[in-house]
Amino acid sequence: MQNDSRAGTQFVENEILINVSEGETRVAILEQGSFNELHIERANERIVTGTVTLGRVMRVLPGMQAAFVDIGLEKAAFLYAGDYFAETSLVDADLVDDEDAPRPRRRGRNGCGRQPPSIDTLVREGQEIVVQVAKDPIGTKGARITSHVSIAGRHLVLTPWSGRVGVSRRIDSERERRRLRDVVSRLCPPNLGFIIRTAGEGAREADLEADVRYLASVWEEVQRRKDEVRAPAALYAEPSLPLRVIRDLAHARTRRIVVDDPAAHEQMAAFLERFVADPKPRLEHYRGPAPIFDHFGIEPQIDANLGKKVWLKSGGYLIVDQSEALTAIDVNTGRFVGKRDLEETVLKTNLEAVKEVVSQLRFRNIGGLIIIDLIDMEITENRDKVHRALREALRGDKAKTNILKISELGLVEMTRKRTRENLVQQLCEPCGHCGGRGYVLSAESVAYKVLREIRKDLLRFCGRRIALTVNPAVAEMLLTRARKAVARLGEELGREIEVRARPGQHQEQFEVLALDAGPPVELALSWLREEAPAGPAPLPAGAAADGPKGASPALAPESLVAAPSETGTTEAVGAAEAPPAAGMAVAADPLPAEVGARSEPGPAQRAALDGDDEEPILPGSERVEES
Repeated sequence: MQNDSRAGTQFVENEILINVSEGETRVAILEQGSFNELHIERANERIVTGTVTLGRVMRVLPGMQAAFVDIGLEKAAFLYAGDYFAETSLVDADLVDDEDAPRPRRRGRNGCGRQPPSIDTLVREGQEIVVQVAKDPIGTKGARITSHVSIAGRHLVLTPWSGRVGVSRRIDSERERRRLRDVVSRLCPPNLGFIIRTAGEGAREADLEADVRYLASVWEEVQRRKDEVRAPAALYAEPSLPLRVIRDLAHARTRRIVVDDPAAHEQMAAFLERFVADPKPRLEHYRGPAPIFDHFGIEPQIDANLGKKVWLKSGGYLIVDQSEALTAIDVNTGRFVGKRDLEETVLKTNLEAVKEVVSQLRFRNIGGLIIIDLIDMEITENRDKVHRALREALRGDKAKTNILKISELGLVEMTRKRTRENLVQQLCEPCGHCGGRGYVLSAESVAYKVLREIRKDLLRFCGRRIALTVNPAVAEMLLTRARKAVARLGEELGREIEVRARPGQHQEQFEVLALDAGPPVELALSWLREEAPAGPAPLPAGAAADGPKGASPALAPESLVAAPSETGTTEAVGAAEAPPAAGMAVAADPLPAEVGARSEPGPAQRAALDGDDEEPILPGSERVEES
C-alpha cells in the first residue's frame, strides 16, 4: 500500500535567510528554529527546471517510446511519449498536486489507462516543439522534458491548452475550494487553464485577478517569442532564487525574510509589494559585520549535515549512504542505552530517527528510491507508531513522497520526487585520491602486489640490484610483515632488494628501479622466434666481423647488438637482418623497457648502448592502471 504523505499539509512557522555573494546565492529555511532546507544557485549553474523552450527533435526511438530533443543544453533532453500531447489534448487539473506540472490522465507502462501512441506518430526528426524542463540534468543523464507546460505565479499556476480550473489538494475546506474555483473560472481567459495553489487559500479576488493578468501576459510573450526565434531557444525562464523563495516558500506563517544584499533586498521588496497579499512576511536587510550564515549559526550546520554519520540528541546516530541506485539510511542506538527495557530503547531511538531522516532528506535534497533500516521492533504496535511518526514528519515536505509499510525486517521503502541534483552532487566532487570509490588498497595488499609484479618478470631482473620506491606505509609493510617474502624474492634474484620510502606518493603506486646492468639472460621474445627469410647459408662464427655476402651496405654500426653465441663467440645481429633462432642468449638490457612491452626490440637494444646505471622498470602509475 502506498501513501502520499502530502495530503492535508499544514504550514509551520518558518524563517528564511538569504546570503547573496558574487556568483552564488544561498537560501536557508528554518522551521521552528530547526535548519531543514538549503537551496544554492550559482551564476554558471542556473537551475533549468521550469524553463519553457522551443526545441528541435534530434532522434526518434520507437523501441524506447521516446525522443531526444535539442533544447540548447550540453546534452539532448529526453522526451517520453506519455509526456507529449498535442495542444488539443486534455489535462485533468483535479489530479494536479500543488507546484507540480500538470499530469495527463494516466496512460503508460504501469497498466493504468491506455498506452500512449507510438512516439514516431507524435513527433518526427527536425520538428520544432514547445516543451518545458521537468527535471534538471543529473549526473550523466540529460534533462527530462514534457509538453505539459505550467508557469507558476504567486497564487495560481497557468496550464495552457487545458481550459480548466483545478484546486490544490492541500486546500481541505470544500467551501473554500468552491469559492476559489468560481472566482478563477470567471476571470480565466479563453483557451487557458489555471490551478489554484495552496498559497491562494484565502486570497482576495483582486489578488487572483492580478495573478491571472500576469500569467496571461507571460504566455502571450511566450507565444510571440515562439514565432520570432529558431530552435533551440528559451521562451520563458524561472525568476532568480530570491524571488522564487518568496513565491514558493513564503506563506502566512513566515515570520521574516532576512537578506544581506541591498540590491536583492530592493528587488524582493518590490516583488512582495506587487504579488504578495496581506499579511506580508517581514523583509529585513542584514547589515551585521559577520557573514549572515555565521551570525545565525547556519554555516557550521552545513558542514556537519554533509557528513556520512549524523548524531541524534539521544546518543544514537544515522549512517547516510548515497549511491547511484538508491540511498540507504541505517539507524543505530549508539551511546543511547535507555532506562527500562530494550523494546522501549529501540522505540525511542526509531521515533527520534525518523524525524531526523526527514530533515536529512530535505536538507540534502535526496530523491529517488530510499531505504530506511530501522532497529528491529518486536511489537507490531510500535512499528505502527514509528510509521505514523514518519508520515507526520513528511507532511511538511513539499516534494512528493510515497511510503510503504515497515517490513518484517524493519525496512521502510519509500520514494521522493527528484527534480535536481542533491546537495552532495552540487557541493562536492569525487575524491581525487581514491577516484570516488571511497577506499584504496591497503598498504599490505600493495606490498604483496609489488612482489607479485616483480616475480611475474623474474627473468628480466635476475642478477640485478633492484630498488622499490613506494609509499611510506607500504615500505613499512615490506620491512615488517612482508620481510620474509622480500628476502625470499631476493634469494631468487640473487641480489638484495632495496626498499625506498617516498613521502607523498599515492599508496597504490610503486616504482621498480634497476641499479645495475646485470649478467646476460635468456628472453623468449616473439621477434626472436620469427623464421629467417630465404638467403645465403649462414657463415661461420668467425666470419661475422666481415659481414655476410649480400649484406646491406646501409646497415649502421649502431644497429648491432653484441650477443654471445651458444659456442661462446660473439656474433653481430643486425636489426635489419633476420633474427637469430629462439633461445639464443641476449645481453640483458641495463635500461629495459616497461614490463609487458617485451615484444618491441628496438627501444631495448638502443637503451643497451646508453650505459645509464639507473632506470625505472615498472612505472607506478601505469602499473596501477594495468592492475
